[in-house]
Amino acid sequence: MKGWRRVGDRFEVDWADAVWTFGFAEGRAGLLREGASGPFLALVGLAAVGRRDDAAFTADSLVDVDVVHGRLLATFEPPGWHGLTVRAGWGPCRDGRGMDLEIQASADSVGELRRLEVMAEARPKSLVASPPEPRFMVVPRDRVAAGSSYDGREPDALLARLMTLEVARPSPDEALPDPGGVAADPDLGFPGAFHEIAHPDDVARDISTQLHAAEPIRYAFFGHDLEKGVVLRGRLRGVFLAEWGATGSERESLRSVLRLERDRFFAEPPPLRTD
Repeated sequence: MKGWRRVGDRFEVDWADAVWTFGFAEGRAGLLREGASGPFLALVGLAAVGRRDDAAFTADSLVDVDVVHGRLLATFEPPGWHGLTVRAGWGPCRDGRGMDLEIQASADSVGELRRLEVMAEARPKSLVASPPEPRFMVVPRDRVAAGSSYDGREPDALLARLMTLEVARPSPDEALPDPGGVAADPDLGFPGAFHEIAHPDDVARDISTQLHAAEPIRYAFFGHDLEKGVVLRGRLRGVFLAEWGATGSERESLRSVLRLERDRFFAEPPPLRTD
């Protein structure tokens, strides 16, 4: 399985029948593909008690990028975040069908980063028209995470359109998306289905409009106080699948594939490092 490579001043990887590059778009850092919406598997912001920054991951906050053992490692030090360092690693998995975004956060401060969240999204915003002010649904990991929506990190304009659901882990079947919802979306530029997976223990909240399957889910990783000497780690995976039809039998077959991908992901040991 081939990994990342440096080509001039660019970093490239083969994935999902295309060549992808690492880059930035609209304050986000992730994977870009010519002719497709992007970025995919992107870092999209930071949040903590009383503050939020949706433009933390830019070329200005990038302090290092390199390829190590076939994985792209990018290190960010967002200004004004009390010595916070976020190291992200993008690497192929699942025999080249999948791509993992591994996120590591550390800091050299004490008592400053309360319930820190590193925001990530697996897919970009769909080009499907949405209401000008859609409602957002928050699925919290626990009661502490449920309270994070109201601790000052979200602006008032968003709070007016935000609903936090009950604290409850979904059943295995409920954790799977509707098979029709992961089918190819021409706006996203994939010739087949795209499935995303994050471990529920890694994510404090996930936030989405639930308008349609092409809308991205925002994963708020960690949600823990971050002190000097502590390292937080989490992982988000995108898996490219073959083309699938819309008949009942094909949808059920795809559901079985999604369940298998999820179970494999959950059974894998957590990442111990991003270098």
